[in-house]
Amino acid sequence: MRDEASSLLVAESDEGEVVGYTFCRVERREGSLVTLPAAVVSMEHLAVDPAGARGGVRAALVDAVRDVGRRAGCRRLVASVWEFNTAARPFYEAIGLRPMRVRVDQPL
Repeated sequence: MRDEASSLLVAESDEGEVVGYTFCRVERREGSLVTLPAAVVSMEHLAVDPAGARGGVRAALVDAVRDVGRRAGCRRLVASVWEFNTAARPFYEAIGLRPMRVRVDQPL
């Protein structure tokens, strides 16, 4: 990865096996007449082996994303989750993420 704004973080078991990963990106917005400058860390992907999903791996990866954001001067963590992903949505709510906008679509 040559993009300095992006990070791929990997969680390993005690045996050295990959049990999860997350990909995040620091996004910076310049200020304008109608917006303030801002920097957020956007968690693009979060995947954990189902066997380790309840073992704290997901939360540890999110904490690592938060650390990336703090080091980059970000004030917010943002993530997207599909409406149909009923397994992930309660996890995001449990760690303090709240909907900030709802995007709707329709097939044409």
